[in-house]
Amino acid sequence: MKDRIVTLATCSYTRAELLKSCLESEGVECFLKNINLLQSAIGSGVKLRIREEDLIKALQIIEDFKLSYVEKDEDTLGFDSQIVLNRIMVPVDFSDTTPRICDYAYNLAVKFQADILLFHTYFASAIETVPFSDSYTYNATVVEVLAEVEKNATKKIQELKEYLIARVEKDKVDGVEIDVALSGGIASSEIIGMTKTYKPDLLVMGSRGETAGTSNLLGSVVSSIIDNVNVPMLILSDKGENPDLDKIKEVMYATNFDRADFKAIATLKFITAPFLMNLHCVHFEEDTDKYSLEEHRMGMLRKYLKRTLGDDTIQCEVFKNEDKMKGIEAYVQDNNIGLIAIMARKHNLLERLFFGQMSRKLFVKTHMPILIFH
Repeated sequence: MKDRIVTLATCSYTRAELLKSCLESEGVECFLKNINLLQSAIGSGVKLRIREEDLIKALQIIEDFKLSYVEKDEDTLGFDSQIVLNRIMVPVDFSDTTPRICDYAYNLAVKFQADILLFHTYFASAIETVPFSDSYTYNATVVEVLAEVEKNATKKIQELKEYLIARVEKDKVDGVEIDVALSGGIASSEIIGMTKTYKPDLLVMGSRGETAGTSNLLGSVVSSIIDNVNVPMLILSDKGENPDLDKIKEVMYATNFDRADFKAIATLKFITAPFLMNLHCVHFEEDTDKYSLEEHRMGMLRKYLKRTLGDDTIQCEVFKNEDKMKGIEAYVQDNNIGLIAIMARKHNLLERLFFGQMSRKLFVKTHMPILIFH
């Protein structure tokens, strides 16, 4: 084990040399790999490798030089000035859960004086309604069917708009505007396209929609959107009564120590601040050999968050669990977690959360909202 070589960082050649100099001055032997010998000065993807026995010492040295995690000057700035929540986009399918989803979006919009865009795609469902049996007694073309579906969709989405406008007027809310948009096409691709056009700061949508009869917690439309947008998404259960955001006091962010965690946690803090929620930043480690390293990483994350956010109230903890899912379930129950925030990546914790047995026990029964970052 003492002779094992591990990669400490992958960065530009210049930065790798800087790190190497800092570490070797403290007695940590370093090795560089993947150097571009022809253009070393501008090479990228250089691996800085060290002996595994020196890993903790190296991390402490890097932290002292304020080089860990932070590679750009702007990373050392506070995030509050960079985070906004001005536009909330709500894809709707006019199912029974639609009013509840709109209420969620409305409550968020009121807190941040944000605008709401209600968006519906009608083409896919229209094609499915075109009849082909002999029992269909009158002649109708696809164009006529689509026109009728569009007319009905326009009526329904206008009713939703009027419902929210009435709430705005009743509550005497300033700075919140409601708008609608309709599109003909495949739901997932149209929603993805609208996010690029409208550029919302948050997507609010149901968990399954048209695939609500399936055994998966997430429907195919939602799954496709998660994989193809960079907008934070608040996913709400399609069954039962979703808990009131004002009543949720404990929020868990599951970290895997990625640089993207910093912006995600800062955004999470920004979104939850008006609701006075307490944040829990946790990591569940199944490999006991990595526990000491992960504890050190959490300590660095804790210091970084305090320095950039000026907040030392975020609970940052690492837990050893042979079964990560059981660890999460126990933590959620023991700490009365009402909302889980997580980074979206394929084949990771998000997938295990939504498609494992624990998801049905934890999310379906509690109807817990999920906030997904990218």
